[in-house]
Amino acid sequence: MTRARLSLLLPLLASVAPVIAACKTERKPLTGFATPPPGIVLDWNGGDTGLAVWPIFDLPEQPFQTFRTRLNGQDVIMITSEEGFYDYYSWDLAGWTGGFDGWIRGFPAGTYAVEIVDNAGQSWGQSAPLSVPAGTGIQNPPVQLPTVLLAHFDGQARSWTTDPTTKDADPATDEITITNLIGEDVLVERCLITAAGRTACTPVGTVAPGGDLFTVETVGPWTGDHPALFIHLATDASQSYQRDLQGTAGSAKTCQIERILVHGSRTTFRIPAGGSAFALSSCYGYESGAPAPAP
Repeated sequence: MTRARLSLLLPLLASVAPVIAACKTERKPLTGFATPPPGIVLDWNGGDTGLAVWPIFDLPEQPFQTFRTRLNGQDVIMITSEEGFYDYYSWDLAGWTGGFDGWIRGFPAGTYAVEIVDNAGQSWGQSAPLSVPAGTGIQNPPVQLPTVLLAHFDGQARSWTTDPTTKDADPATDEITITNLIGEDVLVERCLITAAGRTACTPVGTVAPGGDLFTVETVGPWTGDHPALFIHLATDASQSYQRDLQGTAGSAKTCQIERILVHGSRTTFRIPAGGSAFALSSCYGYESGAPAPAP
């Protein structure tokens, strides 16, 4: 039998080695990136900052569109697996998006302009700079988050921020700004809510189209009779939003600085039972207020 000499086999082995190396398992993400793209990588485990973002867009019902967030012009990046894969921090949205809020946490403390862009990089709104201090990302005990509202609908592109550090020193009050984004007057009344419903309503003011109304309201108890703001069209009180002012003084579950955007009646699956998509609170969305504590 003829045996091949080693000197003749070496070239063959050399050609097989790259094939064997090419067969080694290489872990890659199905989507996203194996290394972080340029931007701010969120630290969800060790980060202690956070903010809430309310995108208020009027989109087609289908298909869903992907939007991502930017802080000071830098994309927000999240870690998608323990292997260290990465992707953009994004939301898939469709229809009327009011009532959806995205929480972003785990980035360095600082002052940020918050922006939402679509997949093509087109901006759908950018906020004014907002301070995000350390300690806002740890929600035990919960704290009121710095908040951004970005509206893009009916030819309007506007933004607002709420900064909890600017609240007054009284923990039993809520500083509320009501903004009218529709084309007719909105009335604001202060009512007492009892088992019989709204009673003893007194006028707080009228908000003209495009205008604001500022009021400081005392927060009542969790149970029993309590105060509320009744916000409605001047011509049709059935189109309305009731903001129940309930909570324990100084409770982290209560909101102490807030903006309510009156955008008019909208259809959305995000309406809570018994609620209304007529106006949106920067603290509670379409809920009427803070949830009552468990008995």
